[in-house]
Amino acid sequence: MQELRVFVIDNAITFKNTLVQELTKRLPAGTKIGHAAQPVEALDKMGSFKPNVIVINFALGSLMVNQEKFLPLLTKKFFHVPIVTYGMSTGQSAAKILGAAVYLKKPTIGQSTDEFFDSLIKSLLELNSGKIPATSSTNSSPSTGNGLTRKSMESTITRPSPTRPIATPPPPVSPSSPTPSNTAPPTASRTATPPPEPVINIPTGSPGKINLIAMGASTGGTEALSVVLTNLSPPLPGIVIVQHIPPMFSKLFSERLNEECKLSVKEAATGDIVQPNHVYIAPGGKHMTIRNEGGRYTLECKPGPPVHSVCPAVDVLFDSVAEVAGGSAMGVILTGIGKDGAAGLLKMRRNGSPTIGQDAATCIVYGMPKTAYEIGAVQQQLPLTSISAAIHKIAR
Repeated sequence: MQELRVFVIDNAITFKNTLVQELTKRLPAGTKIGHAAQPVEALDKMGSFKPNVIVINFALGSLMVNQEKFLPLLTKKFFHVPIVTYGMSTGQSAAKILGAAVYLKKPTIGQSTDEFFDSLIKSLLELNSGKIPATSSTNSSPSTGNGLTRKSMESTITRPSPTRPIATPPPPVSPSSPTPSNTAPPTASRTATPPPEPVINIPTGSPGKINLIAMGASTGGTEALSVVLTNLSPPLPGIVIVQHIPPMFSKLFSERLNEECKLSVKEAATGDIVQPNHVYIAPGGKHMTIRNEGGRYTLECKPGPPVHSVCPAVDVLFDSVAEVAGGSAMGVILTGIGKDGAAGLLKMRRNGSPTIGQDAATCIVYGMPKTAYEIGAVQQQLPLTSISAAIHKIAR
């Protein structure tokens, strides 16, 4: 068995760092591990690192680099190097078509990671020893790579679409006072045991009144948003999102989600008309707000002073949604440090919006949802894996 040199590529920085730590701990002594967050960085580093196995996020491998999907590009530049890829979807067939030797299902937040890492270590060792073929036989097809788009891959990629029973609507509450959630705020520790099946309450109101969904997240949010958005399917109102993220990364993140999701995802731009079944992610370094122009919601994205030390800020978006959309919008606040979004979510709730907060057990950081819950902005507190089902039931 040759010396093992593993190169990890993932633009979800938190998970990439976890991968590197686990591989360092679990692989044989003397194993060399390199890593990168973006395709250009990876190509630059791998030339001198000379990996004999590559590990890459499947969504990142589906991005276009120099007019070609990144994963097939890797198989051409490093044709002798086997590739292990992983993702939130059950995308084994599509991964093999694009050139991967192994596809693994990435655990969602709150699930045990032991099975994933055990399978990853086993695959790396077997690839290094030659027990697993380095590439799929389908990789020899001249049409692989460029011809496969997100829409054409939907027949091979299946995504779970969770459902939950509809509970009896809760009694009316005073919007200025905190409402007991389905689960009282637990301690901030994470657990590998799935939470009990939650009850999803549907707020009172006329069916179909929700015509906009606003979401906010920070630390751990890229992973959390992947979980939520990949489990959403049409028909849904337009979705506007602020994730604390630097410039350039917001575009890559949007492109990655567009490959994974049934909804269309893009980095937002000034003048965008919010369309049903579309997701708009605020560009890094620019605050995003909505306007009502002729009965249609349009977006404005522009630089501005930091709010809560960040730009874009969730509160800026939520404030504008509360003012422009009122009770026709719903709000969702996910994992993150600090208090950004809490005050804006409270304004939305006071204007009649149903609101959801991620619970402590499934948060990477139970900060923003905790503050929102404590000031009464969160109407329902749910585990991450239940939020997609709640959005479906409330918005529909």
